[in-house]
Amino acid sequence: MQAISEEKIQEIRNSADIVSIISDYIPLKPQGKNYFGVCPFHDDHRPSMSVSKDRQLFKCFVCNKGGNVFTFVKDYENISYIEAVIKVANKVGIPISYTPVKGNDEKYKLEYEIMDFTTSIYQNNLNSKEGIKAKEYLEKRNITSSIIKEFKIGYALNDSNYLANVLKKKGYLDSKLDELGLINKDGINTYDRFQNRIMIPITNLDGKVVGFTGRIFNGEDSAKYINTKETSIYKKGKIIFNYYNALPYIRESKSAILVEGNMDAIRMYSAGVKNVLALMGTTLTKDQIEILKKLRVPITLMLDNDNAGEIATNNIGDELIKNNILVKVVRLKRAKDPDEYIVSFGIDAFKDTLNNSLSYLDYKIDYLKNNKNLGNTIELVSYIKDVIKLLDNEDNLTKEVILKKLSTEYNLDYEMLKKEVTFKEEVKKEPVKVVKKNKYEKCVNNILYYLMSDSKYIKIFNKKLGFLKNTDERNLVTEIEYYIDNYGKINLADFMSYAEGNDKIKDLVHNIVNYIAFDDLQDEIFLDYIEALNNMLMKENIKDIKEKIVNSNDINEQIENINKQIDLKKKIINEKKDV
Repeated sequence: MQAISEEKIQEIRNSADIVSIISDYIPLKPQGKNYFGVCPFHDDHRPSMSVSKDRQLFKCFVCNKGGNVFTFVKDYENISYIEAVIKVANKVGIPISYTPVKGNDEKYKLEYEIMDFTTSIYQNNLNSKEGIKAKEYLEKRNITSSIIKEFKIGYALNDSNYLANVLKKKGYLDSKLDELGLINKDGINTYDRFQNRIMIPITNLDGKVVGFTGRIFNGEDSAKYINTKETSIYKKGKIIFNYYNALPYIRESKSAILVEGNMDAIRMYSAGVKNVLALMGTTLTKDQIEILKKLRVPITLMLDNDNAGEIATNNIGDELIKNNILVKVVRLKRAKDPDEYIVSFGIDAFKDTLNNSLSYLDYKIDYLKNNKNLGNTIELVSYIKDVIKLLDNEDNLTKEVILKKLSTEYNLDYEMLKKEVTFKEEVKKEPVKVVKKNKYEKCVNNILYYLMSDSKYIKIFNKKLGFLKNTDERNLVTEIEYYIDNYGKINLADFMSYAEGNDKIKDLVHNIVNYIAFDDLQDEIFLDYIEALNNMLMKENIKDIKEKIVNSNDINEQIENINKQIDLKKKIINEKKDV
């Protein structure tokens, strides 16, 4: 069962207006008594997702995805159900006490404790007499005290053993400090890994400090940056710098900017461009791509204005496109990186540059010109062929526009260019197909939908039918009755939350929710489903009895089964008369 009580989950759900919560993720517009928006769970171009304020449920009429507020947050953010409950609780301001099942947070409790304490030491150092020059350097770069506090920026003293001595006095072992990359060991001797550097904490996706970047500020060391080595809690390829801080602003702006360095990210954040993330290098791992995919927003690449940044833009952009992420590109001019650009030209010029980003296709077409002499016929032909190859996966309209541009720019015959490109036959996108249900499944799903939606229907069910042949279906009815006995009433939004903690019924409830159209409840329709299912079950019994009659050699057994068959047929006729 869930570690959060069912009563607490109901309190959170009842306090969370589904329209308000979903509006944080996608735009919704009122239409009749419901709200509609573009469904984020399939390639939707028209608002096909309905959100009911009255019933506190959402439903897409194309891909059939449906559920309550927790289901939406869980599936949109690709997080666990419990994480979704906690997120919604935070959004509506309900304090929640939750002790997770022992996992990484519990396993690495000591490691996180040491990193937090180390962060505090570095912060104190920055505000000490020894940290004045480091603080002045930050202030000159317009890194304000509020930004210093938000990013927990600190200073490692110009002392080879200061941090180690403080941490050892606290009771932490050399072996653990070495493992976390805070000290280096040289035989029996130890010394601080970071000395005389501005310290920028690196946090994981949950905002916990897992490592540091140490940056020089007085030019005395040849290595501009020193980073924490890979540790049990710091896996470079699983982290994107500033993710935790930037996430609310990415959601708000529905876009993210990806830069190379953490100082670039801090500089942009301090200048008000807060939807910024930074790579932990110039490559992108599969884990980092998955993190970006979960954001479900376009990514603008703004990497350094050098050869390495150009190559990285090209390689990273290709990978993001392969993973169906919309990519834009900004290539800065007259400055190496965003930090330098903002210092040299100001934030307004920077924002103008950002607003004039290129589509990734336009960037690639321009990138292919690199190292080519387009005045040379052979190299021009090579370039044109490379561009045409780029168009393979584009739609017909895009192909047409690019070919006409090439034709005009290089004085080439459009029809000749067109012959080099394969235009796809436009095929209408079919709606997402749902597995077809047989008549029995349709009836049962609708009956169970009614039972989960209003307690009055369980009485009618028990009186008129009272039996379902499938074990999972019978288990669900039992759980519905148990729920009503305990809570006095039932509605689908609350029962879905209850089902999440019950492995016996969870999958069936999700299956029903994704199948049902969430129509208004009508007693007459419910009775129609009951009658139809009753008739199906009795006809199945008649068929079974008929087989027994044919296969039996005992005359008395045959007569007994014939009488049963007659009784069932009479019952079907009487059921129809009653209705």
